[in-house]
Amino acid sequence: MKEYTLMFKPVFKERIWGGSRLHPKGHIGEAWIVSDHPEGKTPIINGVLSGKYLNEVMQTHQEWFSTLPLAKFPLLVKLLDADDDLSVQVHPSDEYAMINEHGVTGKTECWYIIDAKPGAEIILGHNAKNRREFLALARAQRWDELLVRVPVKAGDFFFIPSGTVHALGKGIFLLEVQQNSDTTYRIYDYDRVGLDGHKRALHIEKALDVIDFNTEKCHIEPCVVSKDNFVKTLLISSNYFTVEKWLVDSMHIFHSLKVFVLIYIVAGKGQLIYEDGFIQLTEGLSLMIPANMGEYSIQGSIEAIVCHI
Repeated sequence: MKEYTLMFKPVFKERIWGGSRLHPKGHIGEAWIVSDHPEGKTPIINGVLSGKYLNEVMQTHQEWFSTLPLAKFPLLVKLLDADDDLSVQVHPSDEYAMINEHGVTGKTECWYIIDAKPGAEIILGHNAKNRREFLALARAQRWDELLVRVPVKAGDFFFIPSGTVHALGKGIFLLEVQQNSDTTYRIYDYDRVGLDGHKRALHIEKALDVIDFNTEKCHIEPCVVSKDNFVKTLLISSNYFTVEKWLVDSMHIFHSLKVFVLIYIVAGKGQLIYEDGFIQLTEGLSLMIPANMGEYSIQGSIEAIVCHI
């Protein structure tokens, strides 16, 4: 079967902090827009593979994803709509998760802020020198001393490696690219109750095991490349994913890579044209360019976040 561009139906997740931007039903905090995770697989909605999931396609068309075999689809892409503060949390590394979470992968992620209300902020990092100090400040409820708050605005980008203490604040709408994992250790949840009427579990001991106490944080400087009617900004290139921002004004020709490429349309409209067809591009659309699909072009005025392994 010849490669073609895939489109997906999102899976919506109810969260106590969710808003109404993603779905008219209230408290929808997450839309998993490209996912092969067992807790939410996004079906393909176009072409001869319509109705199938990514793991099914990988079994029969491995070459669509990479020139090297992949054990599973490695990425999970989400939209998050925070109508309230999320819990303060941390994610484990691959090594820790493999031993302590039944062989699953860890979770490194990144955030692209699509929209943020005035005064919106995230928690990113902490001020504790070591495990003992972190635990003492947490037990004393001295969260303002312990946690680092960062103001955010539309267009900001944040890389969140495993071991990073973080939390999304209310009034933020963002795109998240992450490892295909849903392992989270909750540190603080504002003493609120969940949708079931009970307080949500905390995971302090495991969190302390994986929190990064290295005070030297890596500053990421975006790399911008501009050519004719196309501006590409490299936001991050890590061991797990590369994330770029594309701005197309009028038309630009692309060549597929030796790995799959995921594209999310942040704003604008236009067309993606490839050898055997085209797709209308509109805000909120997610799609996958298979490995080695060949040449394709984007026409119109488009802002997109693009990721690949």
